[in-house]
Amino acid sequence: MKGFAYHFDLREWVRSAGQWRRIVFSNPLMTLAALTVVLVVGMAVFGPWCCPHDPLATDIGMRLAPPSWHYPFGNDALGRCLLSRILVGARASLGLGAAVVLLSLVMGVAVGLVAGYAGGLVDELLMRLADIFFAFPEIVAAMAIAGLMGPGTVNLLLSLSVASWMRYARVVRGITLSVREREYVRAAWLSGVRPATILWRHVLPASMPSIIVLATIGLGKSVLAVSALGFLGFGVQPPDAEWGMLLMEGKDYILSSPHLSVFPGVAIMVTVLAFNILGDGFRNRWDSRT
Repeated sequence: MKGFAYHFDLREWVRSAGQWRRIVFSNPLMTLAALTVVLVVGMAVFGPWCCPHDPLATDIGMRLAPPSWHYPFGNDALGRCLLSRILVGARASLGLGAAVVLLSLVMGVAVGLVAGYAGGLVDELLMRLADIFFAFPEIVAAMAIAGLMGPGTVNLLLSLSVASWMRYARVVRGITLSVREREYVRAAWLSGVRPATILWRHVLPASMPSIIVLATIGLGKSVLAVSALGFLGFGVQPPDAEWGMLLMEGKDYILSSPHLSVFPGVAIMVTVLAFNILGDGFRNRWDSRT
C-alpha cells in the first residue's frame, strides 16, 4: 500500500509536468514567455563572459554617451558600458530572486507540512504566525526588515524570504490536511511508518504541482522585489551591478539621458512579465485538472 501510493503520486506529478510542457509549446504566448525566461537565465549564467566591454571600466570621455554601434545601450555617468552592466546585473537580479524563492519555499513547505499533519495547537500557532506576516504587504515588511538589518545581499535575501514564506505554507497546509485523510496515508500511519516518512513519500509529491506553480509566479515577484529594494539601496552595492541599482543610478539623468533608466527598466519588466505568464499558464492548467 505504501509503495503503491508513493509511486502513483510521483508518476502523476511527472505526467502533469509533461502536460505543462506541451501546453507551453502549444500556446504562442507561453512559448514566447518560456523563450524569454531561457534568454534571461542564459544572461545570468553566461552574461559575464558575453560582455562587449569590461562592466567596471570607466571612461570619462564617454560619460552619459547615448546608444551607439560600439555601445548599443550607451554609457552611464562614469562612462561604463550599460549593456555590459545589464548582462552582469542579470546574475544578481535573477540569482537573488531564485534564492529568495528557494529559501522561502523551504521555510513555507516545512511549516505547511508540520501544521497540516500535526493539527491542533501546533497548526493554530503556526497559522496565526502566518496571519501576522500576511497582515503586512510583503514589500513593506521586507523593507522594514532590510532597514533594521542594513544593506547587503545576505540581508536582502533574508528579509525577502522572511516576508514571503506564508504563501507556500498556506497552500501546502491545505493539501496536507486533505492528503492525510486518505486511506493509504492512514494505512501507513497504522503500520508504524514515521511521520517524516509519510510527509516525504506521500504528502510532498501531492503538493509538488502547486509548489511549482507558486514558485514560477514567485520568481517574477522576487525579481521585482529584489530590484525595488536595490533601487532603495538595500541590495547589491556599487561598483557591482544589479538592475534595481542601475535604475537608481539613472534616476538623476532621466531627462538628459533616459537610456540609463529605460534599458534596466525594460529588462525588469520583460523578465517579470515572462515569469508571470508562465506561472499563470501553469496555474490555469492545474486548475483545469482539479
